[in-house]
Amino acid sequence: MGKKLTLFNKVSYGFSDLGNNLVFVAVTNYLMFYYTDVVGMGLGAIGLLFLIIRIVDAVSGPVFGVLVDKTNTRFGKVRPWFLWMSIPYAISTILLFSIGSFHQNLQIPLAYITYGIFSLCYVGLGTAINAILPSLSADLGDRAQANMFRNILGQTGGLLSGLIILPLVTLLGGGINQPGFLKAMSIFAILLAICELVTFFGVREHVQAQTDTPPTLKQSLSALLPNLPWWTIALTNLVIFLGVVVKISSMVYFFKYILNNANDSSVANSVNAVSMIIGALCIPLLIRRFKMRTIVIAGLGIAIAGQAILYIAATAVSIPIAMIGIFVSSFGLGSAQSLMFVMTAETVDYGEWRFGVRAQGFLISMSTVGVNIGAGLAGALTSFVLAAYSFVPNVQQSAQGIAGINMLFVVIPAIIFAICIGLISFYRLDADSKQMHQELGEKRLLLNKNPA
Repeated sequence: MGKKLTLFNKVSYGFSDLGNNLVFVAVTNYLMFYYTDVVGMGLGAIGLLFLIIRIVDAVSGPVFGVLVDKTNTRFGKVRPWFLWMSIPYAISTILLFSIGSFHQNLQIPLAYITYGIFSLCYVGLGTAINAILPSLSADLGDRAQANMFRNILGQTGGLLSGLIILPLVTLLGGGINQPGFLKAMSIFAILLAICELVTFFGVREHVQAQTDTPPTLKQSLSALLPNLPWWTIALTNLVIFLGVVVKISSMVYFFKYILNNANDSSVANSVNAVSMIIGALCIPLLIRRFKMRTIVIAGLGIAIAGQAILYIAATAVSIPIAMIGIFVSSFGLGSAQSLMFVMTAETVDYGEWRFGVRAQGFLISMSTVGVNIGAGLAGALTSFVLAAYSFVPNVQQSAQGIAGINMLFVVIPAIIFAICIGLISFYRLDADSKQMHQELGEKRLLLNKNPA
């Protein structure tokens, strides 16, 4: 099955998402809030911005995937991208939260430019984080453990981000304002770059394609178009990220305008991260006894139960009940989402096993198309719903405005998670996984003994 991963390798891989989530969770949680309540941009302009940039991301993702597949350096195929993307991603984070320093007439054009650059860097780094997993090890257990460390450290990054971002903004800016956001995100950007460099120096690619010649676009498509497990995972990822981003981006509104305590959204983000870590920790144990599809379905069911508890919290205006609901929902999502990355890696092996083409960069990046489209639709949907329900920032909300926030934070995610249960039910690769890995391992061993 190839070389086993060391604890150092697994932890180093986890640092990739630790740095990424320090920044990305802060952006997901507070960028819309920054645009509306700090910069003062209109909801219509924000919704269109999120949608357009994410559509661009959907195009850039496959481009990065092709570039990864064609990369051939002494550091490997995927690994150098952690080095190349770390500094640009950090700089783009700082630029993203700088637009409030400029004249009002320049803010919308600058929002497009800075968010576009940030999203491009996020897609580039995200492609590397996802694409390297199939190369770390051919062993399913090793992959699950490496992905567990990625999820634990990633959620730790989200935990730190959610817990300290608003207090740090207040401390550095003397309030929740433009200087505070800029200084706080600059610190996160520096930590991001350091974490990605740790990953670059700490991981190695142990699984290579059966040929050194990179696949052509036609060959890559032959590993994608008939790959039914890949289509199942890609579509599920699109829908699940729509629900996740809608929920996360509306959390601060839920606490500020319904539970009347915006600062507790930081605590809620921490509860969310801790719960997802616990969910991810369960995966290596669960995967020994249950099929991955079964675990994902169960996790999504638990997430829906958590949303029901959040409905009770909104009705009772209870912060403790809300924290319980967030914990339950996030525990289910933590177990479900962490396995989606492992299942995506399985579809790369399936393409090599079934169609003779290992196009991991292309398949992984194409799967992120759905993620980016889902996140873009989520931003547009959030803005649309808030506008449709007459939301007005920084004032006491009407009953209609409160209904809109509840729709975003409670109802829509529950509906979306239910849809995902139906979609993931079509995943059938669990039954073939053992035979697939055995035959691929035998082929690689034979090629190593008899190199061309």
